[in-house]
Amino acid sequence: MNKKLKRAIRDGFAAPAPVGKKEFLRGLSEPPIGNFEFIITQLGYIRKWVWAAAVLIFALAVIGSEWVGRDIIWCVSAFMPLLALGIITECGRAEAYKMAELEMSTRFSIKSAVLARLGIIGGVSLILVCAVTPIIGSDIFRTGVYILCPYLLTAYLGFLAVRKIHGRESMYVCVGIAAVVSVLNIIFSTELAALYIFKNFIWWGAALAVLGIGTAVQCYKMIKQTGDLTWSL
Repeated sequence: MNKKLKRAIRDGFAAPAPVGKKEFLRGLSEPPIGNFEFIITQLGYIRKWVWAAAVLIFALAVIGSEWVGRDIIWCVSAFMPLLALGIITECGRAEAYKMAELEMSTRFSIKSAVLARLGIIGGVSLILVCAVTPIIGSDIFRTGVYILCPYLLTAYLGFLAVRKIHGRESMYVCVGIAAVVSVLNIIFSTELAALYIFKNFIWWGAALAVLGIGTAVQCYKMIKQTGDLTWSL
């Protein structure tokens, strides 16, 4: 009886099939915006503290290289997880604030927004590393590896957390990950200095390769996990 009642209610309130849906959608006027303009608009949605973190790291490298010397490498690498935290939180912000479904229904879907912000912050991170590496280290390649390893470790674990933990709790976990990586970086550089001698550098290179591949895989899975609604314009 219950099933018959539910079926009757469903049939009685069933929405009629849309007439001329495709013609209506084609007739909608869309603002003339291309991919480049869309990427530029995303700059305004990236929170200011992310840009402040990039400026802070660059200033720390420039000033510290004059006053602290080569030891500034470990300070800069300890701050790199903060920049990685920015890229994670910006890519997972829609899911954290329960706005993913709304963004998936827009003309430029949430996948497009995530890719744009990922490209912007990732590009800024790359430029920053290229800018500060010759300032703080005589061996540019080794210095770059020491800086990138904490960054990629934070990014890898952060993207994994965003994929597995939903809601604002994922952001709290990402903050904790960045803090732990920063603290461990400082501890290792002071208490385990043998890790940084030249003969052990091969392990740093291997870690960079593994973390780079792992971060790319997790990033791809996160973007793939962000599905689009079929009725998106």
